[in-house]
Amino acid sequence: MLEALSALLLINLLGMLSPGPDMVMVLRHASSGKRQAALCVAGVLLGFSIHIALAIGGLSIIIKQSPLLFEVLRWGGAGFLVFLGLRTLFSRSELIELASQGKPKRAKKVVLSGIACNLLNPKILVFVVSVFSQFIGSETLLSEKLMLGAALLLETALLWYLLVRILSHHKVQMQLQRYQQWVNKFSGTTLLGMGTLLGLHS
Repeated sequence: MLEALSALLLINLLGMLSPGPDMVMVLRHASSGKRQAALCVAGVLLGFSIHIALAIGGLSIIIKQSPLLFEVLRWGGAGFLVFLGLRTLFSRSELIELASQGKPKRAKKVVLSGIACNLLNPKILVFVVSVFSQFIGSETLLSEKLMLGAALLLETALLWYLLVRILSHHKVQMQLQRYQQWVNKFSGTTLLGMGTLLGLHS
């Protein structure tokens, strides 16, 4: 059990160190303030929690055994990344857009964007289906599955917390807000590129 846990956490750590759509989305919202970054991360973690819960429930094994379903989900994720990229590139400034909304609506929108990005993130889908499902086979006790899932979520939350702390630093915030337009362009182009490459690869 300890060996499996160590291996899973190491793989997750290495995966998080390679930037993906979630990281790009958090960076985009961070240019509008540390609160927006924290809300986006909260959404990302909620989405990841849903992934883990579904995996423990056996859905990841079903997806793994159905290549067609897996490809449909991957294509859906690729399309969503392209949509996010285009929306980011051609939307108004994030500060102007959010300033036009009330605080509850604004917070809800940012959290939902984090949830949607994570749930439709092909990188997370591949990790859960191809990696995490190997550690929670049918012979694994439910208590062990829950322990592995909780440890995975805890590590992920800790790493996101550290990132938000860095992005919340006063000097970092000043630079992000100063170059917000360029951050949005970078984020949009990156998301668009990820979705396009994933679609071509599929």
